[in-house]
Amino acid sequence: MRRALALLLAACLGLALTACGQEGPPPQPTPTAAPSAAPTRTAETARFSLGYDPGASRHPITGDSQVNQELTGLVYQGLYELDNEFVPRPLLAASGAPAEDGYSWTFTVKAGALFSDGTPLTARHAADSLNAARSAPLYAARLSAVTAVAAADDATLTIFLSEPNGNLPALLDVPIVLEQEEGPPLGTGCYRYESAGERLFLQTNPHHGGAAALPYDAIPLTAVGDAGERIAAFDSGEITAVTTEFSSAYALGYSSSYEACDYPTTSLVYVGFQAGKGPCQSAQVRQAFSRAFDREALVLAELSGHGDPACLPISPLHGEYGQEAAALLDYDLEEAAALLAQAGYERDEEDGLLYRRRAPLAVTLLVNSDNEPRQAAADALAASLRGLGVDVTVNTLPWEGYTAALARGDFDLYIGEVRLTGDFDPAPLLTGALNYGAAEDWELSQALGAWRGAWGEARAQAAQDLWARFAQAAPFAPLCFRRGSLLVRWGMVSDLQPTRANPFYRIEEWTTTVN
Repeated sequence: MRRALALLLAACLGLALTACGQEGPPPQPTPTAAPSAAPTRTAETARFSLGYDPGASRHPITGDSQVNQELTGLVYQGLYELDNEFVPRPLLAASGAPAEDGYSWTFTVKAGALFSDGTPLTARHAADSLNAARSAPLYAARLSAVTAVAAADDATLTIFLSEPNGNLPALLDVPIVLEQEEGPPLGTGCYRYESAGERLFLQTNPHHGGAAALPYDAIPLTAVGDAGERIAAFDSGEITAVTTEFSSAYALGYSSSYEACDYPTTSLVYVGFQAGKGPCQSAQVRQAFSRAFDREALVLAELSGHGDPACLPISPLHGEYGQEAAALLDYDLEEAAALLAQAGYERDEEDGLLYRRRAPLAVTLLVNSDNEPRQAAADALAASLRGLGVDVTVNTLPWEGYTAALARGDFDLYIGEVRLTGDFDPAPLLTGALNYGAAEDWELSQALGAWRGAWGEARAQAAQDLWARFAQAAPFAPLCFRRGSLLVRWGMVSDLQPTRANPFYRIEEWTTTVN
């Protein structure tokens, strides 16, 4: 049955499972031709080059251009960076530790680090950058619990918090900058911005320790003011690397020959429950519904394979993902039927529906009509629930109507998506603005607080306790985390290691065939 559902979903959406390597057609509604079997390298593709938006700011903290933000990891560094298992690795931080009460962290900056003009990095630069990020749209949400950042001297700074966070370094991949009177600020990364007449390019930073190992001495930048220009420049070879999300309903389509490598993200696709009224008030019903969702099939269909199935609101690649707790919520139709029976529902032999006290188990599943893949996923989830005997109505509304229905609580289930912070704090879905279903669980709130504040060896046990309680309460049903993709023109480079924050992560380890 599981294989049949997967094949049905894939057929409905016309998508193909892909991996790190040659890329197939991305999802509708923007179809694209598959890469050719025998690509031809031309003069335009003989040099690695990237795009930038000339009409937008290149400031890595206050800028809002996605194209320009993709260059951030080449020019700037943070105190920490996240790898693809979401482990914070120190970059400009030499050390960091929380105070005994957890309400502050003190960090020592890396000795000898220099900005691209040779200016020594100090803790004051780091404090100024983090304070600027606290009010910047790109970083304000993740730093909302930071009440102040202060440098004690050139070597140390302290970050003060409104509540303890034992994994604060996971939020500190914020670029540390040296402001300039004109142009973008300077960074400590492996490249720096340079210009020659009207041409802009990235030049190796001579003050960066790893500059000698970089695969390119200079990377030309081509102006691409909008999505159409970016596609055309990539297809012609004028730029040779881009990022995209093939799983997005608005994914850009590329028709040239390229190779692709996925990277995990913190973007969670989930099913929310109306826990304040109706049948989903029962934790057993919510657990049963979670058991009815075939996440692997959904990733195949809705995300064209560009995703990581997850039963918990933390990436399954993360070291704190609770496998035992996840197993209690994973796809198992027999267990789903047993849980509904325990909740008092019995199947009627005539109509095949489940009833409790003569009332049918009837639910409304809310979905956004502006997202065609999401609608197909809603239909598949509804079909799975109907197979258990649940009477499901799919309510498909345009975005404004969808958000209004969420605000009113006019649903039993809904399909949503949220971009979590790097520490995978699920609080917005449990107690914050995204708790549309009014879920309440005191024990879960206590376990969440204990996990958020735990540090060091204590985090493993706190995570285990949190996810065990999450499996019991089942306040919502995680489905998967999206993946992004780095596309590079065919045959130019191998050993790609893109991450969510830096598509060019560890560029010094790339193997190149052309310059």
